[in-house]
Amino acid sequence: MTTRMFSCFRLLLLAAPLSAACVTVSAQTAPGAPPRPHTLAVRGTAFQEVEPEWVELLVTYRVSDNVKDSDKAKEQEKALRNVLPSFNISPEKLVLDNLTAYGYGGFSKMGNSTVALTRVYRLRLDKPAVLNELIPRLVQTGADNVQVARLENAQLEARRQEVLGKALDNARQKAALLARQLGQQLGAPLAVTEVTPFAGYRLEEAGYKRKEGYQREIDAADAPVPNLRTIRVTSTVDAEFELK
Repeated sequence: MTTRMFSCFRLLLLAAPLSAACVTVSAQTAPGAPPRPHTLAVRGTAFQEVEPEWVELLVTYRVSDNVKDSDKAKEQEKALRNVLPSFNISPEKLVLDNLTAYGYGGFSKMGNSTVALTRVYRLRLDKPAVLNELIPRLVQTGADNVQVARLENAQLEARRQEVLGKALDNARQKAALLARQLGQQLGAPLAVTEVTPFAGYRLEEAGYKRKEGYQREIDAADAPVPNLRTIRVTSTVDAEFELK
C-alpha cells in the first residue's frame, strides 16, 4: 500500500512541471491574447504620396448595331489613333484589350443580324501630366468610358519599405509618450506585426465619361474626385514594448 502511494506521489510531481510549461506556451502563442504584464501595445501608421512614372487607361467604345454601324466603329478607332501623335504617344502604346459581341432581337442567333459590339483599348502613358488634356480628347473620339486602370512607379517597393519603417517609428513614439504618462520607462520591442490592408489603393473612374447619349464631367455627387497623379502608399504595424 505504501509503495503504491509513493509511486502516485512521484507521478504527480513529475507531471506538475509539464502541465505548467504547457500553459505558459499556450499563453504566449494564443492569437488575440491580451498583452503580457508590464508591456505596452500600440499601433503605428504612416503614408507617403508617390508620383507615378506611367499610367494605363482603359478606353471603351460601344456600338449598338455592329451591322448598321460598322463604319462608325472604324471611324472611332481611326479618330482614337489620330489623337496619339498630338501627345507624342507611340502607336504601339495602344492595344485592343477586349472585344465582345452580343446578339439580340430574336430567338435564333444564326438568323439574328443585330449585334452589339464593345471594344476596350488599353493605352499606356509615359507622361501622366497630359491626363487633363488627353481625357477630353479621347471622349471627343466617341469613347463611352475612360478609366484609369493602373498607376505605376519603378521605386514603389522601395517606398513601401520606407513607409513601413516610418510606421514602426510612429509606434515607438506613441509607446514612449504613453510610458512617460504612466511613469514608466520604455524598454525593447517584444513583438512587431505588420497589418496587411484588405485591399490596395483604389482607382476611381477618370474625369470624363459618356452617359445617356451626351458628354458630361463627373461631379462630386457621382464619385469621389481622384488624384490621378499620385499613388498613396500606407503602412500599419502593431507593436508590443516592454515597460521597465
